[in-house]
Amino acid sequence: MKFMKSNCLEHSIGSMARVLGVSRSGYYKYLNRHKDRSVAPELTNFLQEKWLKSRKNYGFKRLFQEVKKSNLPYGARKVRKAMKHCKISGKQRKQFRPLTTNSKHGGRIAPDLVQRKFHPNEQNRIWVSDVTFIRT
Repeated sequence: MKFMKSNCLEHSIGSMARVLGVSRSGYYKYLNRHKDRSVAPELTNFLQEKWLKSRKNYGFKRLFQEVKKSNLPYGARKVRKAMKHCKISGKQRKQFRPLTTNSKHGGRIAPDLVQRKFHPNEQNRIWVSDVTFIRT
């Protein structure tokens, strides 16, 4: 491919491709592919700085927003690649787990209308609800 590129003024691409046994489309793909596939050091420094400033909390979404706010010329794929290269990942939020009810408090306690008899004689006689799992 380098030979074809250096001799393209003297010979046609088609004839060189035929002689060398390569396709013309392969040569043009070679010319158009990205030369530098490494991660930009400016981007990695920026991401690491923001990530450490957030106490290693920020993930892709927030870091990408920071990149956009700073008007850096990097897209989502480049940011993801840089994060993977630097081993940067955000903290996962823990799933909400409700605490059990504290019944040893000084407040008013609702009366036990069921009297601990959980098997009623007829349907729809006793209805019970629990609000301890409602997130506030």
